[in-house]
Amino acid sequence: MIRVAVVEDDAAEAARISGYLERYSKKSGEPFRVSVFGDGLDFLEKYKGDTDVIFMDIEMPHMNGMEAAERLRTFDAEVPLVFITNLKQFALKGYKVFALDFLVKPVSYAAFSTMMDRVRTRITLRGGGDLYIRNAEGGYHVRIADIRYVEIVRHYLVYHTVNGDIRVWGSLTDAEKLLPAASFARCNSCFLVNLAYVDKVEGSDLYIGKDVLAVSRGKRNEFMKRMLAYMEG
Repeated sequence: MIRVAVVEDDAAEAARISGYLERYSKKSGEPFRVSVFGDGLDFLEKYKGDTDVIFMDIEMPHMNGMEAAERLRTFDAEVPLVFITNLKQFALKGYKVFALDFLVKPVSYAAFSTMMDRVRTRITLRGGGDLYIRNAEGGYHVRIADIRYVEIVRHYLVYHTVNGDIRVWGSLTDAEKLLPAASFARCNSCFLVNLAYVDKVEGSDLYIGKDVLAVSRGKRNEFMKRMLAYMEG
């Protein structure tokens, strides 16, 4: 699930974007959870850092979208940001706050859909979005970015997350299909590692905080290539 914030004071425009997201979800199979904010100040006051993409209008009361984006970047430099505006002259200023894209009103669905393909790619590279995990104890929505690594233990997957471990029946191949290949790689036959959490690799040892995982001889070259590509990307 991708969590979306729509920051737009015009209710009709906010409804248009929400409708486009619903339409795109049906096409792509990607579920969205959408939160709408009437102005930039309200958005910043409620922002918790758990948003995967932000659609930001520029002309708004109390605080315009560009000012809100500048403040946002002081504490979140990475979340994808898309400006939606009828003011084309703001496009160049958007690069100062690392805007991913601009959509000019009235936004067409074709332009929105193309932009969303880029957004999903960026979210995947960041390890964003949610993974739904279900076991005998219940269901869990886990942020992909919060998964440190996945371990296979006697036909059970153990998702080691920043908030604790979750154990579920499955195979490491099952986990690989659900997690973005750009940010997860196997270091041996038992571990699938979120490359964002790798502190260092020394010889056959891989360090994730206090955890030390083994890097097998057969996986080492491929793992290091993936690690280098992740760091460069």
